[in-house]
Amino acid sequence: MKRILFLVALLMAIPASAQLLRHNFDEEGDTFIQGIVRGQFWARLTETNPGTTVQGEPADKVFDLSVRRYRLGFFAQVEKKWLFYILMGNNNLNQSTLQSSDFRLLDVLGQYTFSEKLSIGVAKTTFAGAGRFSNTFSNGSMLTLDPSVYYLNTLNHFDDMGRRIGVYAKGQLGKIDYFVSLQNSPAPSDNVRTAFNYSKGQPKVLTSSYLKYEFWDDESNKLPTSGGNGTYLGTKHIMNLGIGYEYQAKMREITDGTNTSYRDYFNLGIDFFIDTPISERNDAITAYLGFNSTHFGSDYVRSVGANSIFGGGTSLNGAGNATPAIGTGSTLFLQLGYLLPKWENCNIRVQPNAGWRFANYKALNSNVNIYSVGVNTYFNGQKSKLSLGYENRPIFDATDKKVSTRLGTFVLQYQIEL
Repeated sequence: MKRILFLVALLMAIPASAQLLRHNFDEEGDTFIQGIVRGQFWARLTETNPGTTVQGEPADKVFDLSVRRYRLGFFAQVEKKWLFYILMGNNNLNQSTLQSSDFRLLDVLGQYTFSEKLSIGVAKTTFAGAGRFSNTFSNGSMLTLDPSVYYLNTLNHFDDMGRRIGVYAKGQLGKIDYFVSLQNSPAPSDNVRTAFNYSKGQPKVLTSSYLKYEFWDDESNKLPTSGGNGTYLGTKHIMNLGIGYEYQAKMREITDGTNTSYRDYFNLGIDFFIDTPISERNDAITAYLGFNSTHFGSDYVRSVGANSIFGGGTSLNGAGNATPAIGTGSTLFLQLGYLLPKWENCNIRVQPNAGWRFANYKALNSNVNIYSVGVNTYFNGQKSKLSLGYENRPIFDATDKKVSTRLGTFVLQYQIEL
């Protein structure tokens, strides 16, 4: 018992005693430089998809440890209207990538603010698009574990970990927060192009936009990646209704004999988000509901497995923990969370949560239903957070493309942020 109490005290003390990595250049704090350090560490137990191997050996149940994400970056607001931002790090430092993983430049951004109504910038980053979590890298405040992979419809095919180079404009017009962008996409590899019938040559420009009406408090829109928090832990009264899209012409190329036709990529989304305290004890509810209509061409479906160490795979899903996550069709995504009331003389907060994702992909003969439940324990807000989550996914037969069984994954994640 003493060891458990010591561990809890340590988890609370580390970030609480750390000084903010920030230096102000003026008394008001309008100009400053601020550092960012974050790590997310996983212990995972996976019921693997049929035919999965690890290092060439069959494996139906696998336990592994990994670094899901690590980040190091800084803001520089050296003049009130000019902002510079850089973020480095990587994802998925695991037993398969440990000897080959590199320390990467993820985001770099320069932005000029004319007024609260208009800022313009150029960046390599994630850009807001067809939903609240399309710029997913508010990943330090997620409600459930890794909820938004399906928003990254071109993940590592036409982007770099969800990021592209582009120009953007954003601002606040009354209660409407807006964002528009033009982005250049890198070309996919030859193997990926062949497997998914992507077009040859230079990819077309991708355009995106996201508008939201903020009924209560305004969310931050300091960066293109701001305003996508999964939960505010009862510190704000937020209720938003959003709509957005992404479009890239001639993304796919279909050849039938001597005839060649093209398929555009288009993703239209509408979503609702609420996060608010509901009593004087600061318990709070969080809810998100998003709908997306996504188009790549009727035969397109793609499986994704987060933080994969797996090979093989005989089902349509592929190896390990992969499941159909991207495709032509309609998707519903629901998240619910309840932050329990504060306890007297204790700063620890507990937040049970649940999620559901439904997809009707045209290339499959069964619907995709993915369920998740979990609990977040906050020792010092998002700066020291322990999460336990379980996700249950469908397994599709490779021949008839129908659900044949279901399997699950447990993840224990610790997050620290300075």
